[in-house]
Amino acid sequence: MLPLCKCYRYLIYRLYHFRDDTPITNVLVTLATVHLFQFLTILIVIDKCTPFKVWPGSSEPRDTIEVSIFLVLHYILFYNKKKWEEFDVEFKDETPEHKRIGFWLVILYLVGSIIISFGIMVWVCS
Repeated sequence: MLPLCKCYRYLIYRLYHFRDDTPITNVLVTLATVHLFQFLTILIVIDKCTPFKVWPGSSEPRDTIEVSIFLVLHYILFYNKKKWEEFDVEFKDETPEHKRIGFWLVILYLVGSIIISFGIMVWVCS
């Protein structure tokens, strides 16, 4: 697993404890979705604003393969339940006030990241 800064460790900790149904899926699917939007935004900006054409046609079957590789690499790089349990120890003394603020900061990051990605994509493509 990659060494992560404290804010990202906290993001994983909050996502892991968001709901008790499937914590591993909560973390991996949420992070993969946000990272995929960010990655696609970067590709579109590079494609539209530089002479390099990195955006393949959407009808190509290799798009599915590329996204699958991205998701598998994401799983390999981020999934480490033992490390995630260390985050529990790191953030266990969090006060209720910090939990509430942290929850809203995580929601703001996740929703804001996707909205900003969409905004940048629409702006660059128009």
